Amino acid sequence: MKSKVLLATLAFAFGAGTTQAQPTLVIYDDALQNGFLDWSWVDPPGDLNLSSTAAVHSGTHAIHFRAHSWQGVSFHWPGAALTTAQWPELRLWVRGTAGGEQLQVSLQQDATLVAQANLAGFVGGGSIAAGQYRLATIRFTDPPLNFNGSFNRINITDASGNAPAAPQVVYLDTLALRGEGGPDPIFANGFEGAGASGLVITRDVAIDGITGDRFEWKDSGGLTRSAVLAHNNGGTAAGGSRGGELREFRYQTPQGQRHVRAPATGAGGFGYVVAHPQSHDHCTGGGDSSSLGHFTPGQFQRVFEGRHHAILRFTQAYPRYCTRNAPAQQYNLPVTIDWLIANGRDHPLWSITWDMSAIPVNRLEDDARAPYGELLFDGATSFATASTIAGVGWGDRYRFATTTAPFTFNSHWTWNQPNTVPYVKLWTSAVDATMGTVATQTITQQDAGGYWGTTRWNTTSAAGNACASPNHRMPCDYNWPFQSINYSIYPFNPDQATNSTRLAWGTNFGFLGGQTYDTHGYLGTASGWPKKNYSTYIVLGTHSADPVGAQVSQVEASQGLALTATTGSVVASGPSGVNDATVRTYTPSGYDPVYGALRFNASGNQLTANIAVGAGTLRNPLLIIGNYTGALPTTLRLNGQVLVRDQDWLPSLRAGSQQVWITLRRDLTGATNSLQLQP
Repeated sequence: MKSKVLLATLAFAFGAGTTQAQPTLVIYDDALQNGFLDWSWVDPPGDLNLSSTAAVHSGTHAIHFRAHSWQGVSFHWPGAALTTAQWPELRLWVRGTAGGEQLQVSLQQDATLVAQANLAGFVGGGSIAAGQYRLATIRFTDPPLNFNGSFNRINITDASGNAPAAPQVVYLDTLALRGEGGPDPIFANGFEGAGASGLVITRDVAIDGITGDRFEWKDSGGLTRSAVLAHNNGGTAAGGSRGGELREFRYQTPQGQRHVRAPATGAGGFGYVVAHPQSHDHCTGGGDSSSLGHFTPGQFQRVFEGRHHAILRFTQAYPRYCTRNAPAQQYNLPVTIDWLIANGRDHPLWSITWDMSAIPVNRLEDDARAPYGELLFDGATSFATASTIAGVGWGDRYRFATTTAPFTFNSHWTWNQPNTVPYVKLWTSAVDATMGTVATQTITQQDAGGYWGTTRWNTTSAAGNACASPNHRMPCDYNWPFQSINYSIYPFNPDQATNSTRLAWGTNFGFLGGQTYDTHGYLGTASGWPKKNYSTYIVLGTHSADPVGAQVSQVEASQGLALTATTGSVVASGPSGVNDATVRTYTPSGYDPVYGALRFNASGNQLTANIAVGAGTLRNPLLIIGNYTGALPTTLRLNGQVLVRDQDWLPSLRAGSQQVWITLRRDLTGATNSLQLQP
């Protein structure tokens, strides 16, 4: 295949079909292309062959490189300097001979080295493979390169330092720079697919004056996402935060990368805890009764850092200053929060355990509003430049959505579509953006939402104003079942708009600490003691794509699953929370709501199972397979077809847990989705 500069328009199915322009500047495809020059340094010259036919990925020729003594393959662009703004990504195919070859990728501007990193970190599967081509996807502005600027030279160099008598023999093929806009046409139709690079974790990065861990992964469409979770054991960020939260998120849109930041406000950051007492009659006066949890430091733990999956845990003692009855007393409430990042999936999963076991029952009568916080989800660089909020939506027993923009307390709305999976969201229209949270269970399995506005269920604003004092169309600020921007606007000025991005959760009072409490809508009671657990997906994306609605549909689809196994077994029960060993029965059997995963146990390190999807489509499911004691499995079949590891299925061994975690990069429908896992 011979290619020049390509400006192609392609249709790719990422759920719904989209059409995106894809600029591509080919460097090598059977030969050097588009005027690129060979500026390699090798000795002897025979160590480099740009026309090898020995091991070709596509076409008729590939690059054969005997890498030793720090020598390198170098491609020079003789024209005006290239920029990362125009060409933010390099893609290439690499094949090893022994496997695990050590190479480095670097950029130069004339004689100045401007960026360099190990190539293996960009390769699907996390390493160069023996006898197999793998795709390397290198985003220049993302970690670990973190380069934004000009360059005119790209190098692939030996990083082993081996002597000439012991070279690393590698092959390179189909190298291309890629502009923004979607999947690269030269990696479709006849190629092995975009693949999925391994999860890249960069520890202890600087973020807003504190440190954190950066996670970079590929989403369900094969595009790069990254998140920075700030540590909570030292330092103070702008606005006073001590961390333990999401401070930065990046993802791709049709217009390019969107960089979501935490504003420099007291509430900036997302995913920390907040709770409110039912009454202030019995408070110590020692502190804010509903303090923002990120003002309290704690500890973090890297629970799981796998090939494609990771869990970062935050713990803290959240102060509670008010009690249900006299005498007033301060209690420090232990909180455990896990953030799960899964390569091949779009949205981080946030999971919490509130532990009241050391607090006497009925001493607290609090609600829970976590995950809580503010992010500039439209990509603004500051709160002052953030877009006006166009609308708000939530789902309790019915789906609520404003229908006029911008949002004000006089917005029209509907609240009359039945709903099963709790969620809340905001969106903007000046910039096509949204942010929301979605529960991993139905509202009957784990209640969510609270307060006193349910008399307007199954109605619309056409039935009259929902708040009498002050008089406006929207429900009164204290009657929103999930907190968001309801306390960010003055209700006595009902036509006022806002650019606040406050987003939170909501429950009835007594959810934390009560022996029993009334669930939302007073449709039953539940226990708020000794521990409470729930999980939500943290969703960011374009509002037009409705990622919140798509995630709700995924949770709905999980409820109709029927899992079976003939080798191994379906796991029917497990821990209730991330820090709660109390056993819960999974509903449906095998669905773990703590991590939103399908759970099986292997037998002899093998599994033969079926996932029957009762309704809808299950996209890129996460599997957790226990009782697995072997090395990283090599073979997975879906309906008899062998899938390509680290492209079609993304496995991680969880050390010490006898588990293998797998993102299955397939859409599952219907009654037959047979899986066979072999070591």
